Amino acid sequence: MVKTVVIIEDEKEIIEALKYLLEKNEYKVFGYPSAEEFFSAKDRPDNSIYLIDWNLPGIKGIDIVRTIRVKDKMSPIFMVSAYNKAEQIIEGLKSGADDYLTKPFNYDELLVRVENAFSKVSSLQENLMNVGLKLIPEAHSIMKDGVTVNLTSREFIIFHHLFKHPSAASTREELINQFEKDMDMTSRNIDVHIFSLRKKMSKINIGIETVWGTGYKIVL
Repeated sequence: MVKTVVIIEDEKEIIEALKYLLEKNEYKVFGYPSAEEFFSAKDRPDNSIYLIDWNLPGIKGIDIVRTIRVKDKMSPIFMVSAYNKAEQIIEGLKSGADDYLTKPFNYDELLVRVENAFSKVSSLQENLMNVGLKLIPEAHSIMKDGVTVNLTSREFIIFHHLFKHPSAASTREELINQFEKDMDMTSRNIDVHIFSLRKKMSKINIGIETVWGTGYKIVL
């Protein structure tokens, strides 16, 4: 996997500093000063690590995160902002960001977080290849050995979270937290979706195990 980072930030000095730091550590870096330039760019890469400033001119960073997450469930996204209140950080994370950095941030700390995110997504991609799986977020589908399994959007979100954490059981609360608050998910909803997922996953020999007293775990 190519080490690619997309920076969407309107402060030129920050883009230049991050670009220097990341390129020195063998990342390919793309910088955009606004959402409009990012979305219109012909060289815009897919499957990147994103560093997105919240308070951009025009379309705000939090809306960029939501737009990216419609089609891309896997790429790590960092929300970067001077907003440091708990409710603002929670809102940023609920928009689909994986992590939140408050300005001014420590560049060495940012590099460690980016490296950790890259390691995790690389491991996920390797796991996908090892078991012959291909995830198609746009269609909420999974392919294995030429067989396509179509899921609902909610089933796909649950499956994706379970697949990202194959070594440990996910609690119902953790699965509920993958959804927007207004989707009104409950433990009972999770159980119903898991029941449906089990039937669909049996077509491609992937199991979902109940870990009593904890939650659910994927079995590849």
